Amino acid sequence: MPTLVFFLDVDNTLLANDDVKTDLDQHLKAVLGPELTARYWDFYEQVRHEKEVIDIPLALKRFREETPLSQMDEHTYQQIHSLFDNYPFYKALYPFALETLRYLRTLGLTVIVSDGDLCYQAEKIVNSNLADAVEGRVLLYVHKQDHLAEITRLYPADRYVLIDDKPQILADAKKILGEELTTVFVQQGKYAAAQSPDGFQPDITVPAIGDLRNYTAGNFFNPKTAR
Repeated sequence: MPTLVFFLDVDNTLLANDDVKTDLDQHLKAVLGPELTARYWDFYEQVRHEKEVIDIPLALKRFREETPLSQMDEHTYQQIHSLFDNYPFYKALYPFALETLRYLRTLGLTVIVSDGDLCYQAEKIVNSNLADAVEGRVLLYVHKQDHLAEITRLYPADRYVLIDDKPQILADAKKILGEELTTVFVQQGKYAAAQSPDGFQPDITVPAIGDLRNYTAGNFFNPKTAR
């Protein structure tokens, strides 16, 4: 029987990361005020530009090092650090995210393949119950599309399905894996209205992650049947 492996992104695919960032911003402003909060997000963007990936621990470290104790004492810093360490990510899951993972598991193997730092992103995936939902199959990279050969060696299958909110990642992966891969664009988060690069069209487009519960294994093997 032909086998399926689903590779699922996390941020804005299974979990509403844009909403998390907005919520954290409000909490930071309540503790730090608007000026120091803006400074933190400056470090956040600086680190993201340098490493090409979001790295919360490094952004917090730089924020501490570059902010005098006269502006932010150690108690306040530990308070904001705790906001990130103890954020209830399970509350930020998209509707039917866990149910969708359970459904897809009846069709094939589910694997979370996420971009992000190895510390904070891993905690997010565990604390949101996503790691349990995929039975611990979690891979973290700076750019997942650069590791597709490695990933497919780990999880061999007749057909791979990449589920992501970023058209560019889907397009890059399609160039590498070709007809072995079915690309699924989930129109959630800030990239929901993004234009597909270089004329690329995802094989399947859905407005929400929960919509994938209506798709059969045959739809993923032959996406034309899903249109």
